[in-house]
Amino acid sequence: AVLTDIEMPEMDGFILTKKIKTDRRFAGIPVLMHSSLSGMQNQHLGRSVGVDEYVPKFQPQELAAILRRVLYEAHGKREG
Repeated sequence: AVLTDIEMPEMDGFILTKKIKTDRRFAGIPVLMHSSLSGMQNQHLGRSVGVDEYVPKFQPQELAAILRRVLYEAHGKREG
């Protein structure tokens, strides 16, 4: 899985996600966006570029639960 923020130097999380999701070498790798920019507009933009899950910052239990689920699902797809 890839865990990214929106605000990063040189490349934001939206561009990173779009690059990952359009590169066949990374097919099936889930991308989670974890950001303090949690407005609906940012969430919609994240979904539009292929973010699998969007978790607002400062919610560690939710982040941990989503990471466990996404990693479990991704592992099951490779096994199955």
